[in-house]
Amino acid sequence: MVTVRFGVIFFFLLSMSGCSRLPDDGIQFTDVSQSQSITIDDFSTLLFTDTEGNEVKLDDIMTRDYLVLVITRGWYGGVCFYCASQTSRWARRFDELEPYDAQLAVIFPTESSEDSGKIEELNGRIKNGQIPNESIPYPILLDINLSSVDQLGIRADLAKPSTYIIDREGRVRFAYVGESIADRPTVDSVLKQLAQLGG
Repeated sequence: MVTVRFGVIFFFLLSMSGCSRLPDDGIQFTDVSQSQSITIDDFSTLLFTDTEGNEVKLDDIMTRDYLVLVITRGWYGGVCFYCASQTSRWARRFDELEPYDAQLAVIFPTESSEDSGKIEELNGRIKNGQIPNESIPYPILLDINLSSVDQLGIRADLAKPSTYIIDREGRVRFAYVGESIADRPTVDSVLKQLAQLGG
């Protein structure tokens, strides 16, 4: 009887407090104007390089209402554990962007074109991580010579790990710039921001 009563009370409290589909992980994105000063108005013009050496503007791949742009630390004698973990989680949960009409692109900064082959290590770490992924469902682009990293003002031992939400006009709607290599938003926190944008 006590167990039944406890269950009813718990259910009542849960329904009164509201139950969001996404848990509150405590990570807060900020309006980009509060996050950092950005010297470019249109992110869609940022230029990267694909794995075949072709130049790619973000505008070339933006097909949805929103683009989640994840900038990793990059090649610093290896692929860091946090970069591998973050990008591997996104590979597993990529389909969860669909309800928000959002897509994802990952940027891998390198100091020179000679380091561009190191992207294969990131690919391997994404596919063969603690929880394996059969494929990588998003593009991984190179920022050779850190040109976009410098435009965004996020250089620090290559790049501060950063996540931006960009709309179809190339405007940054929210930004999260990590204070350390481990400081990255969770997938849930990004989805929550997208839900707020769409709401």
